[in-house]
Amino acid sequence: MEYFDMRKMSVNLWRNAAGETREICTFPPAKRDFYWRASIVSIAANGEFSLFPGMERIVTLLEGGEMFLESTDRFNHTLVMLPISRTC
Repeated sequence: MEYFDMRKMSVNLWRNAAGETREICTFPPAKRDFYWRASIVSIAANGEFSLFPGMERIVTLLEGGEMFLESTDRFNHTLVMLPISRTC
């Protein structure tokens, strides 16, 4: 297991200025055309997610309470933060 200190990870600002991404890892490494990616994002404002055709997005809240996801052609859903053990 590898420990990641979010404060030391490089930050990529979103093109729409609504948030930022800290990339943990991708496969293949360092490729824009990846098979999968794990990252931590901070969302500062309402906005659209970037499209990644053929990719499935899994969203888990790490802090902040809840987040409402709204889609014009699929579904609306409220994400609620689940308790996380921080004893490591």
